[in-house]
Order: sequence, then C-alpha cells, then structure tokens
Amino acid sequence: MLGHDLRSPLSAIVMTAKCLAQLHAGQQVSEAAEILIRSGESMQMLLDDLTDFNRTNLGLGLKIVPSEIDLAKTAQNELEQFRAAYPDRRIEFAPSGDTHRRWDAVRVQQLLRNLVSNAIRHGSPDTPVLVALRGEQPEVRLEVTNSGRIEPSEIRQIFDPLRRGTSEGASHEATEGLGLGLFIVREIAKAHGGEVEAHCEGDQTTFAVRLPRPKGTSVA
Repeated sequence: MLGHDLRSPLSAIVMTAKCLAQLHAGQQVSEAAEILIRSGESMQMLLDDLTDFNRTNLGLGLKIVPSEIDLAKTAQNELEQFRAAYPDRRIEFAPSGDTHRRWDAVRVQQLLRNLVSNAIRHGSPDTPVLVALRGEQPEVRLEVTNSGRIEPSEIRQIFDPLRRGTSEGASHEATEGLGLGLFIVREIAKAHGGEVEAHCEGDQTTFAVRLPRPKGTSVA
C-alpha cells in the first residue's frame, strides 16, 4: 500500500523534472533536472522491487500479462534509456534470431533493467556492458556481461533477496540499494517458466536468462 501511495507523488516529481529539462533554462537548471529524473527513476525501481518482493513473501507470486512482442525491440528501447542516463558508459547490444513471441513486455523490461543496472554498478566504467539476445528453438537466451569477477561463494547466493554482491572495479553505487534486483530477475524468469544463472570467465561476469517459447510455437 505504501509503495502504491508513493508512486503518484514520485511520478509528479519526475514529470516536473522532465518539463524543466525541456525548458532549456540554462546548463545548471538542465543538470539539476537530469539529476532529479535519474534519482526519481531509481526510486521507482526500488519501489517496484520492494513491492514484488513483498508479493512473493505473501505467496501471491508475480503478475504476468503475456502479449505478442518483439523482445529485441523491447530490449533496444530499454537500452536507449540507459544510454541517455549514462552517456559515459558503453552499452552494446547484439540481437539475433527470431525474438517474436508471447511474454510480458513490462516484466521483461524490468528484468533487463535490473541486469543492466547491476552490470553498470559492478562493472568497470572503462569497459562496455554487453547485452546479447539470441532467438533459438525452443527458447530465447538473454545474456548481460560486465567486467569484474564474483567469488564462487557469492555466485551461489547472489540471487537471494536482500543481498548485495561485490566485484572488482565496482562503483560506490554497488553498495547501495536493497539487494533485491537479482532476486526479482530470478522471479520474473521463473514466472515465465525460465531460469537465470551467473558465471565468471576470466575477468568477466555473465548473467544468462533462458525464456522458453510457449508450446506449439516455432522459430520463423
């Protein structure tokens, strides 16, 4: 209830900040507006994660509303927002194969948002975040890779709620937040009948999500 009640004033703050940014009232006003927008959107993400965490604790599960979507287009739109919010970070996207099927577009965006946010926080700012999307049969595979290693003991627990992992090269932001982002990623994948795993190779960490195609569908 608290999360729901906070959404309206938070949305008003973000919308007002966006209006200020469009006024072109000088560099200081524009920079202050951008800070408000990013902060408000970060708060919205925390509220979403906290609400979903409480739903799972109450045994309600995550609400999934599938519709026909192009997962590559959905991911591209989400990544464009990240590039605008983090102009100094390189975010590369490599889609391939058939990515049209029935999934919950809003939930998939939330899943990708949490994974890319995690990659930006924990990865080195000098190396790109790599997002790969492969449409295969019988599933679609989404991978997000960033620089930095995670200890094997942490990988085993990294999807547990209220935990924050650490990695080499992580930013100060990596120690902030509720520690629910990766837990929500796992729950969204499970709600679609899929799964997520993390593994390290060399000095890179990759989170891989498998989303199975609904039965009776095939790659075009």
